[in-house]
Amino acid sequence: MPKVTIIMTSYNKAAYVAKSIESILNQTLTDFEFYLMDDNSNEETLKVIEPYLKDKRIKFFRSDTETLQQRVEKVRYSALINQALYQAKGEYISYATDDNCYRNTRLEQMVDYLEENPAVMIAYSASLVNYLNEHNEVTRSQLRPAKKIVSVAPCVIDHCSILHRSSILPVIHDKFGSYWDENPEFYRIGDGRFFWRLNQFWDFYPVDEVLDDNYITELSIHYQLQHQEKSQFIQMLPPQRTCKELREELKSIQQQKK
Repeated sequence: MPKVTIIMTSYNKAAYVAKSIESILNQTLTDFEFYLMDDNSNEETLKVIEPYLKDKRIKFFRSDTETLQQRVEKVRYSALINQALYQAKGEYISYATDDNCYRNTRLEQMVDYLEENPAVMIAYSASLVNYLNEHNEVTRSQLRPAKKIVSVAPCVIDHCSILHRSSILPVIHDKFGSYWDENPEFYRIGDGRFFWRLNQFWDFYPVDEVLDDNYITELSIHYQLQHQEKSQFIQMLPPQRTCKELREELKSIQQQKK
C-alpha cells in the first residue's frame, strides 16, 4: 500500500502542467501513487504530459468529455477526483491541480505531522497564491497562512494545501452519498463544498510553513469566474452558491450538534 495517494486534475494548461507534475515527482517522500486525471485536454497539453507517463507511480486517466453542455452538467474536477478516490490505495490523500506546485518537502512534512498526531484527521499547510499576467509574470502574491485549528474551512483553505487520512472517506460517503459534491452550483467553490462536508466531523490542523504555490492565470476557473463575459462556459453555468452561504450553514449545523 502506498503511503500517499496524490490526485491531480488537469485541463488545457500546456504551459503550466509540466511544472506541476515535476513538483510531485521530485518530492522527498517517494512512496506515493499519482492519479493524473485529465478532462480531455487538447493535443498540446497531452504532448506535454506524455513523457511523464513513463513513471510507474503515475496512473493516467483521460475523460471523454467534449461539449460545453457536458462540462456544465457537473463540477468536472470534483467528478474526476471522485473517480480517483474510488481507486485510491494510499494511507493519506493529497490533492493537486495543473497550476499548483508542491514544494519538495511537502508530502514528507505533512505525513510526518499526521504520524506524530494520530488523533488529527486533516492537516493543512500555508500556501502562496501568485497572480500571473499574460506574460506569465507574477503581478502580486498573497499568503494563505496556517496558524490555527480551523472548524470552518470553506473558502479559507485551498484543497492543494491539505492532507487527510483515507479513513475519513467512508464516513463522508456514508453521510453524503459521494466524496466531492458534483452539483454544478458549486463550480466556483468545489473544494469549499468538500470542506463543508469534512468540517461536520473534523477540524483542520495547521502545519505552519508554506508548502505549495498556487498560480492564478487567465485559464484558471477562479479567474474566469471573475471575468464572466469572456467565457461561454461560465455563462452556461447555473447560479453559483457562495462562500458565505456555506460558512453560515456549516456554523448552524455545528451549533445544532452542541
